[in-house]
Amino acid sequence: MKKMIAVLGVAALLCAVVSVVPEAAVSAVPSVSVISAKNVMYSESLTSCGSLSYVGQSDVTSALPLVIKNFTVAEGDTVNAGDIIALVDREGSASFIDSMGQLPQLAVAAADLSAAISLIPSEITADRTGRVISTAGAGAAVESGSSIATIAGTDTLIVTAPVSEEYISRVGVGSSVTFTLAACPDEVFTGKVTAIAAAARMRYSGSVLETVVDVTIAPDRYDVRFRSGLSADVRFSLTEPRKICVLPYEAIGQDDGGEYVYVYTDGKACKKKIFTGAEFSDGTEVIKGVTAEDMVFTSPEKISESAYVRWERQ
Repeated sequence: MKKMIAVLGVAALLCAVVSVVPEAAVSAVPSVSVISAKNVMYSESLTSCGSLSYVGQSDVTSALPLVIKNFTVAEGDTVNAGDIIALVDREGSASFIDSMGQLPQLAVAAADLSAAISLIPSEITADRTGRVISTAGAGAAVESGSSIATIAGTDTLIVTAPVSEEYISRVGVGSSVTFTLAACPDEVFTGKVTAIAAAARMRYSGSVLETVVDVTIAPDRYDVRFRSGLSADVRFSLTEPRKICVLPYEAIGQDDGGEYVYVYTDGKACKKKIFTGAEFSDGTEVIKGVTAEDMVFTSPEKISESAYVRWERQ
């Protein structure tokens, strides 16, 4: 970084360069830097949290809470619709249901307790043809509606991610997507949108209930590290890449007239109004007022408030 032995005197909108100033005075005045805006490629995007799953993947569930005695299949086995995949511990299930306070209601519905217990199935069957990719495990107590086993209809892995109803109109089949996995966070994978759900659904985002639409993404390539159930951070590209001019926040001031910067022009610091756009963690897009060729001062408030400032080029 080369220090510039220059002192700017600030008066009204222009700051004239003072060529001869006592050394003590120079060291006492505030110091600022001169930088240039950066030209970067930018594409407007949208982020979401999704997960990997197989095409045709679904959970086998039960309307009743159950205790599983054991499974007759293992993960990786292929099953047909109607095949027995697990045996149920009926007495254990009755105790489990009772512990949840649901047995009296079941008994009322079935006229008596023995009839209620008879409603508990002795076995669980596959509801589709496919490959078993996970089970709850022998001895598992599975609540009503929870997964007893998961069966994949194909070997094709996809990413499914919810998109807010506010932005879904900007996502289309064929849209480019990038995603990362928690299992390999340093690698970026690419893909394309292949399907958009025909209906929206409600979900909680923290404590806020929002309306989202599920979007299906096909990875451009398969990776041996892909596993069903892995979480994915997804980024949808909403616009084509374009070149934009970006300035750091410390170079931008704001007053009643809007946002402004000080630009070094012909030996003077000139105040210029700017218009900004997209915002980033380290700066903002400047739509109008400054180009990458301009020399811009940081800390504009020091220039506005001080009679003189020292500056250095970064």
